[in-house]
Amino acid sequence: MKFCPKCGGIMVPMKDKNEDKVYLVCRNCGYKIEAKPEDLKRYRGREGVSEEAKVLTTKTLAKPLVRRNRKEELEQAKEEYYEFVLEQMGEYGE
Repeated sequence: MKFCPKCGGIMVPMKDKNEDKVYLVCRNCGYKIEAKPEDLKRYRGREGVSEEAKVLTTKTLAKPLVRRNRKEELEQAKEEYYEFVLEQMGEYGE
């Protein structure tokens, strides 16, 4: 990885569409130099992660929910709400 000689920012590779050349460009100040092939090798490194190093999240550990038919759930909720409202109205009416 290279750093900008002007401001110390990180230089990232960018391809110039007009010239078909790759430049290292500072993300802070815009300073630009032509990239050499040995410079670009530093930016291509990829590191894999072993299965043992991966962290399990709640999404991977959670069991899928067994859901009833959505329409049935809505009808049941409506009935319960209706009963609750009628009870409340009866208490205020007395």
